[in-house]
Amino acid sequence: ASVHAWLLQQAMPVFTARLDFFAPQLGVQWRKLSLSSAGTRWGSASSSGAIRLNWRLMHLSPALIDYVVVHELSHLRFMDHSPRFWATVQGVMPGHAALRQQLRMEVLPYR
Repeated sequence: ASVHAWLLQQAMPVFTARLDFFAPQLGVQWRKLSLSSAGTRWGSASSSGAIRLNWRLMHLSPALIDYVVVHELSHLRFMDHSPRFWATVQGVMPGHAALRQQLRMEVLPYR
């Protein structure tokens, strides 16, 4: 329980820093960050600028965290997975395809 609480506490500043780093590169503004405990999703974004990131990302490498952050921020430009969306991700993260594949192999750690 104490490790879980610590991870939640650490996640907010880590995720905020990464959102703040990538948002200007994508030309977007995020409005709110919340943590998720979803069992099947690493993150989500709403057109209002709200970003939800799974706290379990803290178990993964910084590169995978960055991929999820860029993916969700890119949804603030395109709320789909169209070629324009993937071109946006590619523009900021040229190696995204390998990271995406690596993320698919990850298992969400249980609390």
